[in-house]
Amino acid sequence: MPMPVKTLADRLLEADALVFAREDPQRPFHYAVVETLKGDPGDAPIDAFLPSVDRRVLAQFPHRHMLLARPDPAGGWSALGIADADYERVVRRILDHATSWRPMETDNSQRLAEFVPLLGHRDSRLHELAYLEIGRAPYAEIRRIAATVPIETVRGMLDEPRYLEWRSLAILMLAESGRPADWQRIRRTFDDKQRLGSTFNLAAWATAYVAIEGGSGVERIQRWYLTQPDRSLKELREILTALSVVAAADASLQEPVAAAYRALLDVHPSLAPDVSRDLIAWRRWDFAEQIRGIRSVVPKQHPLAVDALGLYLRSAARASSSDLEIPDNPETGPTPNGVTR
Repeated sequence: MPMPVKTLADRLLEADALVFAREDPQRPFHYAVVETLKGDPGDAPIDAFLPSVDRRVLAQFPHRHMLLARPDPAGGWSALGIADADYERVVRRILDHATSWRPMETDNSQRLAEFVPLLGHRDSRLHELAYLEIGRAPYAEIRRIAATVPIETVRGMLDEPRYLEWRSLAILMLAESGRPADWQRIRRTFDDKQRLGSTFNLAAWATAYVAIEGGSGVERIQRWYLTQPDRSLKELREILTALSVVAAADASLQEPVAAAYRALLDVHPSLAPDVSRDLIAWRRWDFAEQIRGIRSVVPKQHPLAVDALGLYLRSAARASSSDLEIPDNPETGPTPNGVTR
C-alpha cells in the first residue's frame, strides 16, 4: 500500500463542505444529506454514486453514515468512508480544531498528541490516520512519542505486509524500545542492508542504528558507506538523510557527523551540495577550504550545485569577517568552530 501524501485530517481541513449522508430514499444508489458538518452543501442533489457494497452496509447499520467531502463549491463530492461511532468521534474532534490546525502541518505537538492513542486502533482507517500524522513529524517528536506507544503496536506495524512502504515510522520507534531483542533486530537488519547494498527504508534503518549506537555507529557508517568509492548515489543520499536527521535531533552527534561529512567529501565530492545545508545550519565554516576546492571543479552545467556551494562560501566569508570584528566573549569563549556564541 503506497503511503498517501495527505491524511484524513488534511482532507477534512481543506474541504469546502463536509456532510454525513445516507441513501436518498427518492434516488436509490445516491445520497441525501443527514447532517452538515462544515460549509454549505447547497440545495442541489449530491451527484456522488453510492456503491452497492456501501449501500448494504448502511442498510445493515442504520446509525452509520457516509462521510462526504467537497473540495470547492464547483467541485464534485467524494466519499471518505462510512462512519461508525469511533470514526465519527474522530472526525468531529478534528473539526473542533479547524481554526488552529493547518493542512499538511508537521510540527504541531497538540495535534500529534490527539492521534497517538489511535495507533493500533481496531479500525485500520484510524490506525492509518495516526500512523501518517505521526510519521511525518520531526524526528525528535517521533522519539518522544515512541515512549508512549506499546512495543507490541510498534512490532505489529513493522511486521504487517500491507504497510511495507510505511515502515519507516515503526523502524524509528523500534529503536526507542530499549529492549535487547529489538536493538539486535536493528543491528542485524542494518548489517544486511550495508552488506547487500539494499536501499529500501535504508534511511530509517540507519537512523535507528545511530539512535542505539551513538557516535560509534556514525563512525561505522562512515567506514561502511561514506568512504567506499563504489557505493551508489542512492545509498549515500539515504545515509546522508539519516545522519542529518540524527544530528538535528541530538547536538552531541553533530561533531561525529561533521567528521563523517569531511570524509565523504574526500571520496564523493559531488555530494558537497547535499551536506552544505547542514554545514550552514551548524555554522561549520571550517569546511570552507574543502568546499572551495570542490566548487572550482563543479561543471557549469550543474548550476544548482554551484549555487549551493557558493551560498556556503559566502556565508563562511561573512562569518569570518564578523569574527574579526567581534571579540570572543570572555565568559563563553569561542565555539569549536571559531564562531562566537
